[in-house]
Amino acid sequence: MKDKTKPYIEIWNLLDDIQSLINILARKIQYQYDLTPQELRVLIELDRGSVMNISELSKAINRDFGNVSRTCSILAKKGLLNRYRSKDDQRITLVSLTSKGKEKLNIFYNYNMSLLRSKILEKNMTEYETMIAGMKIFRSFVVERMEAIDD
Repeated sequence: MKDKTKPYIEIWNLLDDIQSLINILARKIQYQYDLTPQELRVLIELDRGSVMNISELSKAINRDFGNVSRTCSILAKKGLLNRYRSKDDQRITLVSLTSKGKEKLNIFYNYNMSLLRSKILEKNMTEYETMIAGMKIFRSFVVERMEAIDD
């Protein structure tokens, strides 16, 4: 029986380790940039386009509408995004980055681009590409398992 559970336990342990590291990284990002991971994700998504409504944004980042709406309110209070009603339909709230939001993102991007240009990553580009491919395969595996559980 132990041989049958070894792959499951190995995967579970890796996921637990990765989650712990993600939590540490999230705290560092929050401290350094004064942004929660979700706030950062919202800003990055808005940077990809000019204006989005909150429903589109919540679908794009795969988060609950209410959570995204609250996050946008917080970001608006921080002066990082504009939040306003659609002229065509007053029920729709639109959001876009402010110049302050773009500046904050540029600081984040510049720091991360310097990491991507690092000698360590240049030497390990094949390993990086392998990691990304493996993560995509694993994501598909998890989605498949979730669909099987839902049936």
